Amino acid sequence: MEKKAAWKKYMDTIHPESELANLYRKLRHAFNRVGWSEEDLKKPPYYPQDIMNGYHKMGNLINDLKSELISYFGNIDNKELTDYIMSKLKQIDLEIPLKNGNIKRNNSRDKDY
Repeated sequence: MEKKAAWKKYMDTIHPESELANLYRKLRHAFNRVGWSEEDLKKPPYYPQDIMNGYHKMGNLINDLKSELISYFGNIDNKELTDYIMSKLKQIDLEIPLKNGNIKRNNSRDKDY
């Protein structure tokens, strides 16, 4: 049986990612509000200001969380941390599924000139 890393035990006990999870829930609701599907998230048809602000705040929260964990536990494998966070956010994906989406992309600026 594999021993669980100390930082994962900390995360499971203290839940320092709770602010990140709350922000992600708000983003999922915003995605539904604008009618996006999971496919739209890969290449959004447009970028509403509140979603962009949330996206940037998420990046800051992830960096802050990583810094906190490094200060307590030393160097942490970035891929392992990302996988851990993504597994938590996937639960929110199930909690707040996106609609089918009906936003038609305007590909006029996707071409190289």
